[in-house]
Amino acid sequence: MTYIDNSCVVYRMGREAQPVQTVSSGETVRIQTYDCFRNQLMPSAATMEQVDFDLLNPATGPIAVEGANPGDTLKIEILKIELDATGCTEIDQTFGVLRDRVRQPVIRRISVSDDQIHYSRRLTLRMKPMIGVIGVAPAGDSVPTDTPGNHGGNMDCTLIAQGATLYLPVFVPGALLAVGDLHACMGDGEIAGCGLEISGHVELRLTVLPAASHAFPVVVDGQSIAVIASEPSVEMAWKTASRYMYEVLTKDTDMSSDDAIMLQSLAADLAICQTINPQATVRMTFPLDYASAYGYQVL
Repeated sequence: MTYIDNSCVVYRMGREAQPVQTVSSGETVRIQTYDCFRNQLMPSAATMEQVDFDLLNPATGPIAVEGANPGDTLKIEILKIELDATGCTEIDQTFGVLRDRVRQPVIRRISVSDDQIHYSRRLTLRMKPMIGVIGVAPAGDSVPTDTPGNHGGNMDCTLIAQGATLYLPVFVPGALLAVGDLHACMGDGEIAGCGLEISGHVELRLTVLPAASHAFPVVVDGQSIAVIASEPSVEMAWKTASRYMYEVLTKDTDMSSDDAIMLQSLAADLAICQTINPQATVRMTFPLDYASAYGYQVL
């Protein structure tokens, strides 16, 4: 297993970035990450006024994968997510849907242990570890790590969790994967702009699949297939996600066009991943067993 620590991070995903490590297809990598604030809020005396916003959303990497070429797919199996002992969340008057209701900035540092999040004396939350930022270099100009797109990036999709497999299109030689922004938990929508932001480690198995299945992110777990769309608005994103799912059902199964449309209406679910990044992200999920009945095969 290759270990990559967080001494090398990027703030843009692009073909010009030099890989910190090159790994073989099928290799497992263990990656250390910062939280989305680059741990700037972890000291007890830290304030929002002291945060250097140029250091937000660091992503460890990039990692080149041998044999990955434009037109291929990078299969990313999320084998393990291990979190540090304490995370943080915050609200302020400049960020999030309810910022007009915030009287003053609030930072809360929250301990995590035994699969529990110790929110307060009255409430313990269930742990739902996930990866917020995970992406490859896009085809064109470089993209900030806080911005999601068809290359991945800051999708903040709660399905990108331990046990799931993420499929990303490859746009540049080596793919150039970078990872960061772990959450101990996060609600769909990320309404205030933060999950429980936390540093930690992830273990990923990276495999090159020749020929791209789709030019957008796809997540598969034991229950569902999900497509992820990021657009300037939520309305644009859910329409794009619907088209993406139609493509999956008509291309990767033997469904007819009519069946794909009807079954999306009967069985597919739309959910907002996040609304606060430079682009909004929406996912559509479809039951894996329904797709398998029409010949879908997990690669």
